[in-house]
Amino acid sequence: MSDYVPKTDADFHVWQINLITILTELGLTSGMPEEVLTSLKANQARWTAAYEKANNKQNRTSADVITKNEAGEGFTKEIRDTVQQWLVRNPKVSDGDRVRMGITVRTTTHTPVPPPSTMPVGSVDFSLRLQHTISFYDQASAHSNAKPEGVTGCEIYVKVDGEAPKSVEEMNFQGTCSASPFEVKFDSSKAGKTAWYWLRWVNRKGEAGPWSTPISAMIVG
Repeated sequence: MSDYVPKTDADFHVWQINLITILTELGLTSGMPEEVLTSLKANQARWTAAYEKANNKQNRTSADVITKNEAGEGFTKEIRDTVQQWLVRNPKVSDGDRVRMGITVRTTTHTPVPPPSTMPVGSVDFSLRLQHTISFYDQASAHSNAKPEGVTGCEIYVKVDGEAPKSVEEMNFQGTCSASPFEVKFDSSKAGKTAWYWLRWVNRKGEAGPWSTPISAMIVG
């Protein structure tokens, strides 16, 4: 939930008056116990007295400001607790009432996750015997290891020996790696041969993005 409580004292003062007024209008029809509203009004009275005294900049003392801050903190906490317990998910409180009170309206719909639109950029470290270490990052992330939003991992396909692959049907799926790097190990029969790799992002619905630029390296024996 986003922070709906105003930041400045002046804005908070106006906002809380509106909030308590609407809560009073709703009364017991909201299902909120009467003692909750009574406690809120008591804290409102403490806040109002402290705010008005501390707002008089010519006559206030440092103690007045401290009292105002403490009253505001206590009042704000009680408001947040009340909103969370009695207002956010209460079916007896309409979204229209929540908007009037100036509190966050909870969304009940999920933002659809689109297929990945960018591709991984890969590189191969072939310094170890019979092993390739595939590192990758998103083309739009300036070498950051962060995956694009909604992406669960990077699919990695490989073809060993022969000519460079022209389609993914010529390749073998190695796995979906959730974080760079990814290791591919070979048996000794592959030593001296070339391995080609294609990479692509996939989201949590299994939808894949565009293929990366192919990368390749020799398998050191």
